[in-house]
Amino acid sequence: MECFYIPWNAKTSKFMVFPQMAHSPETIIGFATRLSITVDLYYSILSERLRPFDLTISQLSVMSHLARKKEPQRVTDIAKSVDVGQPAVTKMITKFENAGWVTLVDSLSDKRAKAARMTPEGYQHLGQVQRQLLPELKPFLDQKSEADIQTVTDLLKDFSALLETLR
Repeated sequence: MECFYIPWNAKTSKFMVFPQMAHSPETIIGFATRLSITVDLYYSILSERLRPFDLTISQLSVMSHLARKKEPQRVTDIAKSVDVGQPAVTKMITKFENAGWVTLVDSLSDKRAKAARMTPEGYQHLGQVQRQLLPELKPFLDQKSEADIQTVTDLLKDFSALLETLR
């Protein structure tokens, strides 16, 4: 079986191995390269635009995770889900609690541990941040069809699921 390799993690130099597929290596590498460029640009812009809110991308990721989950989340579970170290997540949760964006409750699975839950103020703050981060997105998407947006969304969702299995 003929295989080719695409680097996917610059920090660890891990490679994804692909058996011969319906698409050429150039197509797959082109996709991966374009996705990488897009992610880099997106993160750069987000980092800059989060500064006035005194948030980092990792902090936004933790807040977004808490908002999606609805149920209280233990720090260890948050850290694993968003791929941020547990000590950093603990500091974030403390910051969010001091700001009134989260509250700590007893963990359902471990009475010795606390779990973080978004407060109504946290949902409101996250919504304000998200609306102001990339106002250019709405006019950009308004130029695209619903079907095109759904196709890209589905592709990214499927790709995320693949990457999740590789963690």
